[in-house]
Amino acid sequence: MIITALLVLSVAAIVGFGVALAVRSKKEFAEQNQVVPGCSSPAPANWAGAHTREAKLHRSLGDAVKSAHGDRRFDELGLAAQMAGIDAQALAIDEHLVAAAALPEPQRTAMLDAIETHVVELERTIADLVMGVSVSDSLELLEQMVSTAEIRLQALAQARPEGDQVGREVSDNAGSAPATGSEAGDNTTDTGDEPGAASAAASS
Repeated sequence: MIITALLVLSVAAIVGFGVALAVRSKKEFAEQNQVVPGCSSPAPANWAGAHTREAKLHRSLGDAVKSAHGDRRFDELGLAAQMAGIDAQALAIDEHLVAAAALPEPQRTAMLDAIETHVVELERTIADLVMGVSVSDSLELLEQMVSTAEIRLQALAQARPEGDQVGREVSDNAGSAPATGSEAGDNTTDTGDEPGAASAAASS
């Protein structure tokens, strides 16, 4: 009985450890897929290791934002507002990436071209801010970099409506269907009823 009880306890402990490990791995994987720490991403889980263009842009975006969040001096220097702006733009860009991935070619490539410029600009903004934080002993330089970052973030925010077109194109493509033969025939008939066509028929 004692041996049986010990075996049961051992099995239970192993199962419990396995469940805990699986939950922890799932949580860590979900965090790794986030673009902004603490905010869930609509990106599919397989983007964590995929080699598609949209997946690579998603990971680059996350790496850049997390590098800024990992620098404690952003808070120490009172740059919380700039960090919030970075987060907002990163989340918007990430949503556009997910929507663009659902588009057919060549719309997907064209939209990813536009989104990639936003990713690169945000990466550049973050890099400049990180540099400004690193050399914050020069207050003038820091203020200049913060001002430049704010201008870039504002430009990205103004460009967001163009990116919102991605979602509309996804919906339009999903709801559109090729014209049937009868519909094509109706269009031909309508063309014949135009004033120009009627005048030609009368003159003949």
